[in-house]
Amino acid sequence: MKLTKSLSSLIILLAISCGEAPKDKATTPDESSMIEGFWKRTGMVQFVNGKPVDTLYYADGDLDPPGKDFIQMKAFLDGNIFWIMNNPSPNSPWKGSMGGYGKFKIEKDSITEFMSHATGDMAMYMKNLRDEAKTSTIPFKFGYTLTEKNYIQKGEANEEGIAMAEFYEKMPSLPESKIDGVWKRAYEIIYVNGVAVDTTSVPSDVILDIKVMKDGYFLYQVDRTKIQTDPTKPGFGGAGGFGEIEYSNDELREYIQYGSGNFVLDTIPRSWTWYHDMTFYDDDTFLQIGKNAPDLQGQRERTRGLIYRRIK
Repeated sequence: MKLTKSLSSLIILLAISCGEAPKDKATTPDESSMIEGFWKRTGMVQFVNGKPVDTLYYADGDLDPPGKDFIQMKAFLDGNIFWIMNNPSPNSPWKGSMGGYGKFKIEKDSITEFMSHATGDMAMYMKNLRDEAKTSTIPFKFGYTLTEKNYIQKGEANEEGIAMAEFYEKMPSLPESKIDGVWKRAYEIIYVNGVAVDTTSVPSDVILDIKVMKDGYFLYQVDRTKIQTDPTKPGFGGAGGFGEIEYSNDELREYIQYGSGNFVLDTIPRSWTWYHDMTFYDDDTFLQIGKNAPDLQGQRERTRGLIYRRIK
């Protein structure tokens, strides 16, 4: 993956250096709220002995096939952390990229991501870590610098005092709506010719289907590692996706941009759209039904409904 330097690196380095001053919690905005939203990873920052010395940006068109841009998104909301990237894994059983989900906690000088679920290659990595630690979540602790526009997440330094940090820029906010929040799938309903014929509960200890919607964006992860336990099978990689979202007149439009796990898609924004009829039972529960499509026999209209509940 190629990286490029920019004259604006100096500005960023100065901002990080200023950000390393002790945080005055009496005057600094609540960082748990300031970090909420979607962040796009745009480069790396190199630290030497705790000081930022260089900023490297991801070059455009550095993925195969030529012309594809590397994209990694991270979303924080209500104590939940999501991330997904578009770098595929063609030699894996699932072929697509990877992502993850968990909880996060901000302390005085660090942020810890307690990761519990994942898709793609990250699902394999998490399985190995959980098996070794004999625990359901794996903590990843980072130093950090946070402003309203930038977020820097720093790993531990090596023996030479060199540490690398991920550099993120805040995504511009699109229109807010009542769908903003973190949602977990609780039930799945199959409709044939508009009639519900089967309802299945979706226990989290078997399949976790969870998504965040915020400021006009969405990111979802479907972890299937408890139902498909064989990491050599495609199903182990689950599926995920990221894109823009709109909700109006009881219709949900998801403009999916790229996926993870078994969902191998990487396209330009707003070129691929999923349409759903949407009904809110209350502020914390909704039903989304995919627009009708013929079943495998092409004889009946078969649709899938998903009931989501808000995670608070």
